[in-house]
Amino acid sequence: MKLRGTEIFMSRYQRVGDWLIERGIISAEQCSHALEVHRTTGGRFGEVLISLGYCSEQQVVECLAQQYDIPVCDLANVKPSEAALKLVSPTFALSRLILPISVTQTEFHCALCDPLDIQGTDYLTRALNKRLVISLAGHQQIFEAIAKHYALPTAKKQSPILVETATEKKKTKRSTKPRAAGKVDEQPDRRELLLAIAGGGQDSLWDAYQD
Repeated sequence: MKLRGTEIFMSRYQRVGDWLIERGIISAEQCSHALEVHRTTGGRFGEVLISLGYCSEQQVVECLAQQYDIPVCDLANVKPSEAALKLVSPTFALSRLILPISVTQTEFHCALCDPLDIQGTDYLTRALNKRLVISLAGHQQIFEAIAKHYALPTAKKQSPILVETATEKKKTKRSTKPRAAGKVDEQPDRRELLLAIAGGGQDSLWDAYQD
């Protein structure tokens, strides 16, 4: 499968739940429960599995890497170049959870956690006029790496997605329908960082970007 701005080629596609079951990481019952929670809370299915404690973030990353034939990036051993970091503001990096790594005359290398973030990768490709070379890393890994390499005000650990069990739901009044929060809204620590750096003088091509 080819995506504008980013080339992604899929091999044998498996849903995340099926991939994890096949490898004995989760059970069919756990997958069914996670699907039930996912239908209620929305968001990404992999993040629901992680929040329920059924698998690790790295296991979900490995599944996505195989699905889309994208290499996994170990951010603990990566030091982004200053040239790459200067091309993308912390505002954009946090908004899309995309970490710049290096840049050449024709290519821009970066790590992300969502291989299907077409809006973010297309925007980046058009603005830089370079081919994107992407690798995958975990959501929390990328968040912490962005905070570290941009020297942001805080690098607090992100709060997990809150999920309700069937018993807890019975105890609450259903006065309103659950709202599907946006990327930033469902991650309070990232939202706090965005607010902290807003108007901080870190101007670049990307500061006008709105998620």
